[in-house]
Formats: sequence, C-alpha cells, structure tokens
Amino acid sequence: MTEEYKQFDSAKTDKIPIVPGLVKHISGLKFTELISIVTVFVVSLVCVVFVILYTQGKPTVVVEDNVCVTAACLKSASYVAGNMNKSVDPCKNFYKYACGGFPNNNRLDAETYSKTVYTKLYYENEEKLKNILESPVVNGNEHSAERKLKDMFASCTNSYLKERAKGYPFLNKILPNTGGWYVLGTWNSSTWNMQNALEKVHMDYWTNALFTFRVATDCPPGSNLRLPLPKQANIVANNETARQNSRCSVNIHDHTPIDYSGMSMYWWYYVHAEDEKYSQDLKKFMKTVGTLLVRDSNMTIENSTQKIETFVNDAYGMELKLANLTAFTYPTYDPHADEKRISLRDFTAQTGNVIDFTSLLTKMFREAGVNANTKVIIMEDDWMLNNYFTWRMAYRYVQQLSWEYVHANREFYVDRYGIPQFLGTWYYCFYNMDTNMGDALSSLYVKDHFADRNKQKVHEILDYVKKALSDGIVQNVFMDRATKDLAKEKIMTSLDKMGYPDFMMNDDQLTSIYQSLKVSRTDYFENELSLNKFKLKDWNNRLRVGEDRSRWVLHTYDTYMEYYGPWHELIVPAGLLQFPVYDYSLPHYINFGSMGSLLGHYLVHAIDRYGSVYDKNGDYNVQGWWSNKTKLSYNTTTNCFIDYFNNKTMGPFAVPGQFSLQTVPVNGRRYARDGMAIASGVKLAFRAYQKWMAANRIEKLAPGLGLSNEQMFFVSYAQSECFNRNDRNAYGRAIRGSVSEDIATNSAMSHVREFSQAFRCPVNSPMNPAKKCNLY
Repeated sequence: MTEEYKQFDSAKTDKIPIVPGLVKHISGLKFTELISIVTVFVVSLVCVVFVILYTQGKPTVVVEDNVCVTAACLKSASYVAGNMNKSVDPCKNFYKYACGGFPNNNRLDAETYSKTVYTKLYYENEEKLKNILESPVVNGNEHSAERKLKDMFASCTNSYLKERAKGYPFLNKILPNTGGWYVLGTWNSSTWNMQNALEKVHMDYWTNALFTFRVATDCPPGSNLRLPLPKQANIVANNETARQNSRCSVNIHDHTPIDYSGMSMYWWYYVHAEDEKYSQDLKKFMKTVGTLLVRDSNMTIENSTQKIETFVNDAYGMELKLANLTAFTYPTYDPHADEKRISLRDFTAQTGNVIDFTSLLTKMFREAGVNANTKVIIMEDDWMLNNYFTWRMAYRYVQQLSWEYVHANREFYVDRYGIPQFLGTWYYCFYNMDTNMGDALSSLYVKDHFADRNKQKVHEILDYVKKALSDGIVQNVFMDRATKDLAKEKIMTSLDKMGYPDFMMNDDQLTSIYQSLKVSRTDYFENELSLNKFKLKDWNNRLRVGEDRSRWVLHTYDTYMEYYGPWHELIVPAGLLQFPVYDYSLPHYINFGSMGSLLGHYLVHAIDRYGSVYDKNGDYNVQGWWSNKTKLSYNTTTNCFIDYFNNKTMGPFAVPGQFSLQTVPVNGRRYARDGMAIASGVKLAFRAYQKWMAANRIEKLAPGLGLSNEQMFFVSYAQSECFNRNDRNAYGRAIRGSVSEDIATNSAMSHVREFSQAFRCPVNSPMNPAKKCNLY
C-alpha cells in the first residue's frame, strides 16, 4: 500500500497512509484479495460522493467522471474531511467550519501548550533531522561539513563524559583565563584588570555581560556598526519600527530574547514587586551553581557559605542595576540616522573611559578593519564585577556541564514558566547545531528529504500570483500612477529563493564554510570554545566583505516564509514545501489555496507601508518610494480595516489567578496592515488559480466532500491556519498583540467577494458584510 503513495511522498521517511495502521493490517493479503478490497473501496467512495451531492444544498452538482481518485486526491480529501466541522454554517463562521475538527485530532497534553499546522511540520522536520544526525557519516572526507556536524552533535549528547567532567571544564578552561574567582580565592585585586576580563568574556567565551552585539545588515548603506548600550531593546519589542530594523546592523544592545544581554531574566521581573518570586528563583539558581563549582574545585574554602552568598548578591545586584537602567530609558528615534552615530574613540571618552570600547571592538573586529574612527549608533568594587562576570559565564555554559548543573537550570526554568517542559539534552544539542551549523544541517535535510519537483512546481504558482498582484496594482484604488509603476517594477524584480540555495548541494563549498572550525567527537566543551573562534572569524569576514546575498536568512527546514526587505527577496524554505501546505502532486486548488495565499500575503509586504521604505535594490529610506498622495489614500484604506478589527475581541480565556473569563480586544490600528496583506494574499491567489485553470484545465473534484474546486480553494487556505492552544498561551499571545488565526481567517474571508460567491453567503451574513475594505 505504501508503494501506491510513492509519487506523492517528498520525504523518504514520510510514508503516511490515508488511514493510520492500514498498512500493517493488509500487508499479508494476497494480490487478488488486495485488488478486490481496492475495487470495493473505490465503488463505495463513489456512492458516498453521490449521496453527499444529493443531500447537500449549496455545492455544485457533479457527475462521477469529475471526481479525482488518485492517491494524492484521496490523501488530501481525507485530511480535509478530518479537520472540518460541516455542521457549522460556513457563512457564519468559516474558520470553525474548516477547522472545527483540528483540536480533536491534535490534542494538547500537560507539556504542549500549542499546536498549529506549521509547528507540526517543524516538529516532523526535527524528527527527520534527528535521524540524520544520528546516522553514520556518508561523506568520508575527514574535514567535511557533515562529519564536523555529526561529531559536534555526538559530543554534545555524550552525557557520560559530561558526568565524569562535572564542573571541571569551566573551572579549568575558563576561570583561570579571566582572572580567577573571588569565591575560590584565585582572584587577585592587585593584578585583575576589568578591561582585560571584559574582553575575554565577550571575545573568547562569547558571553554577554553589561551589553551585547551582533553582526547583521545595516539598514542604510554605509557603516555596519550600531551600539546601543544598556537601554531599551525590550520596550520596543513590538514597535513597528523595531520590527523593520530587526535585522539591520551590528547590534550592541542589552536584552536579546535569548539571554537578555547581561541579565538572566527579562528586565521587567527585576523591578516589579509582584514578580519578587522570580528574583528569589534566580538567586536560588545562582547559589546552587556556585555551590556546585566550589565542590568540584576540590579546594578547601574558608567561609565558603558566606562567600557564595556574596557571589549571589553581587551578581544579582549588577543585573538589578542593568534592569533599572533599562526600565527608565527609551528608544532612540530613527537610530540609523547619521547624526546618531559616534566614533568609538568619542564614545569611550563620553562614557568616562570606564570601558575602553575602542580597545574591545578593534580587537574583536581587527580583521574587518574596525578602528577608533569607526562610527557606531548610540541607543543608551572590582570583586563585584568579578563575581558578576563569573556568573554570566556560568549561566552561559551551565547546560554543557554535568547533570546537576543542568538540573539546576531546569529547576529555574520550571519555577519561572510554571510548566515541567524543558529542552533536555537532545533538543538543547539540536538547537545548538541549528544556531551554529545551520548551513550544514540545512544541506543534509534537503539532500535526504526534499524532492526537486516541489521546488520547480512552486515557481509556477509564484509566477501566477505575481501576475495577479501586478494586475491588482493596476486596479488598486489608493496608489497613484507613479507609485503603481514603481510597485509593479519592484514585484517583478524580487529575488525569489525557493527550497534551498544551490551551494548546499556542493560538498566542497560546504566544507570551505567550516574550514576553520575544529571539532572533537569526545570533548563538547572544547568544541564550544572552538565555535566561539569560528563565529568571531565569520563576523569579521562579514564586516570586511559585506553581506553575501546568495546566503539565506532562513534554514531549509524552517516552516515559514519571509519577505526580507533589506535584500528585496522572498524566501520559501524546503521545510514549508510539503503536505499539507504544498506538494507538487496535490490538486492545484489545494496548492493555490494554501501556498498561493501565503505567497500573495508576503509579496504584498514588498509593496505595502513596510515595503515602501525599501527600494527594488533593498536600499533603505525612511521616506520611501510612495508618493504623498498614495500615503494619504493608504491611510483611508487602513482606517477601514482599523474600524473592522476594533469591533473584534479574542477569548474568552480561563486564566490562572483570574476569577472571571478574560477577553482581549484586537488592536485594529496595529493589525490593520497585516490583516490587509492576508486578505489580499487570498484574493490574489484565487485570481491566480482562475488564470491557471483558464490556461490549463478544470480539475476534477475532491472525493467524498461535495465541495466545488472554488470552495476547496478557500477551505485549503483556512486549514493552513488551523490551531489548538491552551488558554494560558492564547491569552499571553493576545495581550502581546498577536491576533488569533480564527479571527484573522474569518476577517480575510469577509473582505474577499469571491469567497461569498463560492459559498453563496447572503449579504450582511457574518462572512459577507455589505461593507468590504479595499485590497490589492
């Protein structure tokens, strides 16, 4: 039976029958018996189709010859039927009609707070990657990227060697090189130099202390350095300008989403009295780690308990000061403006020469030519610093030591988040490979789990969607002629990255990328230190040479797409090009409905208010290429969406600690731009599908559902947005401004006239309001 799906499966390990478990029950049947069963099944299916069509009022009546019974059609129809709730009127709540069965098929457990179509795909990709990482090396080259990746992963998951080493690697490979540690008595105030220690912490041990930095594309052409000292990163986390600049420049700012740059928690938890519990949990974590390090040093320490308490108070005190700095500073407006930039020499002087930023950054980026005149962007007792630096490095490396250190981290995690879920060794090591050797992992994924026919076929859908958008621009009501011409030109010149970059099929090119990385299969701690040197060299190279636009900002196994403004490119990774979102063998109404709508959504972002600040070359200009007239007309259009969403609420949610159910209003002003892009994407994809049918053929209908192809298109789109989420997670997303998929889907459908026509929804029914907002 599995062989019948061979032409459908794009992944070697994705052999999924229509009915789970069917294969093992029929594998022992004779050929004649199998033929008889298949015949009875097909005849029964046709009868079911006729019964449904006879009893269903709205769908178009079809004849038997118009029903598709290929393996791909059967599998997709089975999936669609399983997620639907056909007792719901599609003209009242289309999302519930299309996705009402999804929660029953995707139940949550105590450790799973959310499931979506895209997270399910990603977890499936993780399982495929797990099999790859644990399989024998295929490329026999001693220095191949594959060997280094698998050796790195093997060393990371080797718990036995970590247990033997305990805290030894940290105590012997790091602390002596940063001046020792106050608690152990190996720190000497007369010889310790804060500047030297800080440089070691950042450069050699890749640990954020006081501030952090990263290398990324600078929004305006020119300087590649940006330096916001302890200031505001978290305050503007949801600000649109921050999102636009999120991948621009080398950032030296406090509080990244990973480790909050110099602090162990989000700054909010330090400064609000109601969150005192989190501070106590953190101090407990610090004390546990300090105690373990003292034990593993095999040294006799006088007053060790008192010294550990001092260590905890010093480290926590420094983080509290950073949190207070963050709480009372605000974002710099347009930080990329030239007048906001300052040379490293002047910045060191203006900060009282306490930290020599000139020395630190010229050493770190020596190969890139950074010097005292390089401009950056300004955003904003010695033993105490020694204790703080030691804690920051211990926090950075604790997961790479023995189980007692890992368990201390786990207890802090559980205390902080209130759920028992924790990464564990495998996931921790996988995410380390994902972060540090993503290209090597991406290459192995596409070699083992991707059919090139998927990459080729999706280009056809993209071409039809682009043409539909180009036609839509001509008909657009808020753009003037000059702006329309620029928008059409930008759409047709975008760089479209589909599936994977070609260099990932070239073993020699991949080997050269990791040439300077030294890897041991038995010493993961040493591998981490080697990775630090590798990343430092990579950053210098990127600053010196500039960004290589042939590289991807996403991994091939990611399950989302992105329009990346600074490079004017649309990125669709291979991980997304698979069932149920897309497959080359699926009916086009499925592929256009799900994948086509996504493509339309993100292409619209290339020419909407966000895309208007990047020209066709990806150059940034805050004034943008829209005319003033277009900007004013756009505001009128978005006001229509703002008014629509301002009447919507999310919930009700049962939230721990609240005595009544909670609802959260949709922020229409914030969501209008994306809501418009989503609705436009569906409309464009539908028009593209109609163009495809006119140029090719009318497809046979889905079996057993009684739906027309047009209706299946919209169901396919909606089912790409199905989700199941517990109330705590859903409430958290809502208060942070995320609009739930059910509201997003229903709002998109209510503005697409073709949807109302396909389902014959009465005017002024919930899904067919008389007033519809303008789309692209």
